[in-house]
Amino acid sequence: MLGYFESFIIFVLIYFAIWRISLHKRGKKDIVKFSLMYVYIFLVLCVTILPIDFTLDFKWNYHESLDFTYIHLKPFDDLVHGYLGAKKQIILNIIMTIPFGVLYSSLKRKDNIIKTVAATFLLSLTIELIQLIMTVFLLHYRSCDVTDLITNTIGGLLGYILYKLLKKKVKVVI
Repeated sequence: MLGYFESFIIFVLIYFAIWRISLHKRGKKDIVKFSLMYVYIFLVLCVTILPIDFTLDFKWNYHESLDFTYIHLKPFDDLVHGYLGAKKQIILNIIMTIPFGVLYSSLKRKDNIIKTVAATFLLSLTIELIQLIMTVFLLHYRSCDVTDLITNTIGGLLGYILYKLLKKKVKVVI
């Protein structure tokens, strides 16, 4: 099992490898922004993917059909059906990626709304695909949901807008 502590150690080692290879050549502002993004990504992974249990207990070895109840392809289906916590989940998914929109935009020399929204979409898609793989192969039963993809992308867009508003007022950090 790859728990939070082990994951943290791996992420720290990866960070120092990145530092050694290229990050130490950048300015202090870039290092702070990159470090914030790195910590943010780790926290998102803690919420969405970790811990990982590597039992590799394949479902089809038990002559069972694959359970696709954890794959939700209808956008906002939980909300439409009035499931408990659907609104909360939508709000949390939007809030989760607002920092990504801000940090991603601040890391780019030329900020661009299309690139920020695309990067947020790709981040969310990656998370959803990893959750799908974990459900199919590792029996984790994380849900793969198109609503998460949409709401995370909206959060990245709001983060970009927030970045543009903050950029004019706070020039020291951003």
